Amino acid sequence: MTQLTVRRVEEAWVAKAKALAAERGVSMNTVLVEALAEKFGDVAKAKTNGLEKFVGSRPDGFGGEFDEAMEDCGRIDEDGWK
Repeated sequence: MTQLTVRRVEEAWVAKAKALAAERGVSMNTVLVEALAEKFGDVAKAKTNGLEKFVGSRPDGFGGEFDEAMEDCGRIDEDGWK
């Protein structure tokens, strides 16, 4: 790995990188390294099944009944942890 300095960078690019870093809770360096890796493709990307876009979502029609049915899943059997 190496370090480098980049000059004459558009202010708008810097603002976008800072905003994305803050949104994701990572450093601006991480955002920029990922952007370089994506552009030049020399760094192996983590394999994905493409389903991460569905995390935390559920189709319309699920609601109160679903949440009610799932309540038992959140209960902890205290005796089972002894």
